[in-house]
Amino acid sequence: MLTIIDHPELGKITVSRTKRARRIMLTVRPPGKVRLSMPSWVSMKEGIRFLESRTEWIRSAIAKYSEDHPAEVIEMPYSTRNHHLELNPAEIAKVKLSVRNGIISVSYPLDRDFRAKEIQDVVKKGIEEAWRAEAKEYLPIRVAQLAREHGFRFGKVTIRNTVSKWGSCSVHNDISLSLHLMRLPDHLIDYVLLHELCHTVHKNHGPGFHQLLDAHTGGRHKALHKELRKYTTRW
Repeated sequence: MLTIIDHPELGKITVSRTKRARRIMLTVRPPGKVRLSMPSWVSMKEGIRFLESRTEWIRSAIAKYSEDHPAEVIEMPYSTRNHHLELNPAEIAKVKLSVRNGIISVSYPLDRDFRAKEIQDVVKKGIEEAWRAEAKEYLPIRVAQLAREHGFRFGKVTIRNTVSKWGSCSVHNDISLSLHLMRLPDHLIDYVLLHELCHTVHKNHGPGFHQLLDAHTGGRHKALHKELRKYTTRW
């Protein structure tokens, strides 16, 4: 049976009482969640007494997770459009990354937790490599398709790891796109691409630009813009 208690010093504690437990145990997991496990025959009062006897250890463990573990942990199953993530504990000394044949493979030492920041940073790097490959394959072709359908002309398309914005259009009508576009559903990718194509006509965000973008999105410019704001280019 699970119970959540709100301790005045340690915050929310998950208490698990089962017949299978043979002794009282404490665990702290990312991002600092405390769990007290104990046999069903042990009273809650005794369990709390045990908990409070380990207060300093618990605080230290919570602080460690706060420093070493990201708030959001990426774990399996996880997939991009054309790749899936594999996390592989192995007899190795350092974290290794491979992105090929549709697999983002992250191998890490047996004594490490894949939730650790160092390993999660490698996982994110692998996902970004997958996004970059997918973006290079998909986005230039899609820009060309939309340009033909909507009557735009543009220069070249480049893919960058840009986190400040989804895309941009130069004075020469060259379009730069963030690889993080691959986080978005198709209709929002198209919205961003049409946004940049409209900048081949209007180099600003004045009324003319907004009218043109609204016309090429079937009158859905404001709704799509609002939906896009739910996403971010950053982790």
